[in-house]
Amino acid sequence: MKYVKEGNLVFVVIDKGEDLFSSLYKVQSELGFLGAQVSGIGALKDIEIGFFHCDEKNYDRTTIESEKELLALNGNFTFNEGKPFYHLHTVLGNEDYTTSGGHLFSATVAVTCEVYLQVHNIRIERKPNTEIGLNLCELC
Repeated sequence: MKYVKEGNLVFVVIDKGEDLFSSLYKVQSELGFLGAQVSGIGALKDIEIGFFHCDEKNYDRTTIESEKELLALNGNFTFNEGKPFYHLHTVLGNEDYTTSGGHLFSATVAVTCEVYLQVHNIRIERKPNTEIGLNLCELC
């Protein structure tokens, strides 16, 4: 993984075989920003995605081992109950040109992953929301 920063923009290139989330957490740790908007493209494998059921207050999760095109990676960096937290969603391209996607729990880079971070120093905390069943952003 390597990155370059200019102003509030960080461009990250994550190499084949590297863990997506570990790489992004390392960038945040090294740069020390408090928040970010995330977008990216590339290719992933060993992917765990989920779909949240509001009525049941839980995720259905599935693992996809095969390589997929990373058509869209979107999300943010905040703090979840005081700990650094990337909240990412994805759209994945399949061999038959269909797509799948959802909340991204984990992934390994299959070829490359190119990620833009628009960083800022607004610390946003996520706290439990019992009505929804998720930790949601609280703004002061």
